[in-house]
Amino acid sequence: MYFRLKSRNRVFKSLNQELEYIVTDFVNNDDLVKNCVLSVNKGDGSFSWSGAAGIANRESQALMTKDTPFCLASITKLYTAAIIMRLYEDGKISLDDPMSKYLPEKLIHHIHVYEGKDYSAEITIKHLLSHTSGIADYYSENPEGGKSLFEIFLENPGRKWTVEDTIKRARDDLKPDFPPGTDASYSDTNFQLLGLIIETVAQKPLHSVYEDIIFHPLGLRHTWLIGHPENLKDGYVVPADVFYEGTNINELRSNGSYWADGGMVSTSEEMFIFLKALNEGKIIRKSNLESMHNWHKLSFPLEYGYGTMYFKLPKFIAEWSNLPPLWGHSGSTGSFLYYSEDMDLYLAGTINQAESQSKPFFGLISKVIKAVKSGK
Repeated sequence: MYFRLKSRNRVFKSLNQELEYIVTDFVNNDDLVKNCVLSVNKGDGSFSWSGAAGIANRESQALMTKDTPFCLASITKLYTAAIIMRLYEDGKISLDDPMSKYLPEKLIHHIHVYEGKDYSAEITIKHLLSHTSGIADYYSENPEGGKSLFEIFLENPGRKWTVEDTIKRARDDLKPDFPPGTDASYSDTNFQLLGLIIETVAQKPLHSVYEDIIFHPLGLRHTWLIGHPENLKDGYVVPADVFYEGTNINELRSNGSYWADGGMVSTSEEMFIFLKALNEGKIIRKSNLESMHNWHKLSFPLEYGYGTMYFKLPKFIAEWSNLPPLWGHSGSTGSFLYYSEDMDLYLAGTINQAESQSKPFFGLISKVIKAVKSGK
């Protein structure tokens, strides 16, 4: 135990108690955040804590708990990238293979025509993994004078979409951003295409590949791909509500478009199990994980590797904010899954709001890391 005086004259008798306060206070003092869950784990097993606050389901008024499943959003990309690297490790693909080797010509025909030149046949698996393909983002980009697909989702949340619909939008309605390999730009389309490549190589549905390579070997009983609860071992539980500008957007998360790029559901504790296994070489060899950490600039303060994000602030900001370098992945719904090598610390959870990408870092994670440092 330890005792420490905090602001507002609060004294905490243990790190557990302080973390409980941080999560509860975060929900109580931010009108945008209706629920939150957090897991904090030392890699050596010396400390483990999970907690939650808020209302998980507005309709049933069910409380958020550490076992409540939630949408991982783009953290799914880290799982998808791990599958790709496993296929590479098993000799079933090369990262330098063109995507045209595995995908139907009619699907990717003219998906990347930049300044009159068609680069579609030149885009490799590595380009897709690293967001250096230049292919437009079906989700957030919009055609001239039009709306982004997310805006269209909000207007008609009940409409169903297919993965092919999302790729078709990027191909037919949007323009590529740059020639492949010359720059980096985040694009969900890249990982939809990777999902289809996985299915082609594995000769089975994507959700089954996740089950075979990740879920079953790691004993993940509460992790599944949206639309495929058959992977669950203990029954289906409705994922926690997600909000955007005060609107519950859970319905559109199940519209069929969220897939290899952002369609996974899990719990904070099972996310930790996955990342620790990945970090310790239990899914792919550590040498291949190092390849996934071939960082390049994406958008400050994030860099990107192969399906992995690297969060690093300038030294003076890092010291002020208590945020060390972190690798893992974030999601647009306020989800996060990161590891601090400096502290041997894993952080997993969500704030289930899709308005501020920085809020999980500066509103929650920074306070957690400060508490862990002070309470060590």
